[in-house]
Amino acid sequence: MEDMPGSDMDMAGGDTMHGMEREITENYGFDVTNIVQYKDSYMIITPTGRKLLKKIPFSPERLLFVHAAKEHLTARGFPRVDRYLKTLSGEPGFYSNGGLFAVTDFIEGRESSLESDTDVRKISAALAELHRASAGFDPPDGCKERSELGKLPAYFSKRLEDIRKMKKQAAKEKGRFDQLFLQYADHFISSAQTASELLASSAYESLTAGTMKERSFCHHDYTHHNIIINGGTVTVTNFDYCCFELRVYDIANLIRRKMRKSGWDISKAVLIVQEYSRIAPLSRDELELMKIMLIFPQKFWRVVNRYYNSKRSWSEKIFIGRLQEVIDEIEPFSEFIKAYDSALL
Repeated sequence: MEDMPGSDMDMAGGDTMHGMEREITENYGFDVTNIVQYKDSYMIITPTGRKLLKKIPFSPERLLFVHAAKEHLTARGFPRVDRYLKTLSGEPGFYSNGGLFAVTDFIEGRESSLESDTDVRKISAALAELHRASAGFDPPDGCKERSELGKLPAYFSKRLEDIRKMKKQAAKEKGRFDQLFLQYADHFISSAQTASELLASSAYESLTAGTMKERSFCHHDYTHHNIIINGGTVTVTNFDYCCFELRVYDIANLIRRKMRKSGWDISKAVLIVQEYSRIAPLSRDELELMKIMLIFPQKFWRVVNRYYNSKRSWSEKIFIGRLQEVIDEIEPFSEFIKAYDSALL
């Protein structure tokens, strides 16, 4: 994702705050009573209700794509999204001190909980409605499109090679993390190889061609903190990573997150698939592809890649803890995969 050049504006400063209040009024036409920090954004207090101000971490061309995607969903019957408010000049955002900002209405409610089956039913159904409404999306001229369609084989291949390289690197080191990684590296390399081989003989290419023709997209970060529940209403927020992609990406991601809250209990995956399929039925090919996505050791790759190839913001103890979490899932995940076909196919 493209980073926007600009200042890391400290909006807590008084002068800056008053300056931002003026800019919001000039750009949107409503008065601002106050601005207060809210999570990674800022809540705007106005006489007509609360708004949310967010610094946009990508280009205006990418913002145009995300804005158009939300507007498309609304026009297609899924209005429960955090739509960008248009400025007086008709834009989805504005510049201030070299940074790009956007404003939405404040979404009332609470974050969803993946530990609650009731919430999971609601958000699974909402995901099906979102995917169904996404069909036929034709991004506007001048925007920066993002598509992940057709890239999964290359991702699998690259990440498998990453794990092999990191295994060689670990063999030269003497740390506790290195030793733990080496103890289990072959297991996860085997899992990655299995997923790659199954993907090669799957219906991935035909499913990709169908989605390209359908012009549907995914949220690509469909997780509890981006889904707000207020009574019976489910609102989906933060479309920063939305892109053209197979819908099973979002479903597999939701299942993976739920499974880590429930010890890889297959009945919880069945719950998600049943609620989703009640609105948008999944084909056998899609369910088989979802299984392949789950087999690939994505979390293992992410933890070890962050340890060996990124600036380490965690202590070795935290890295070891994260790796141990993945290792502890080996047995329950194995049982989950054994039960997958009879439960879901």
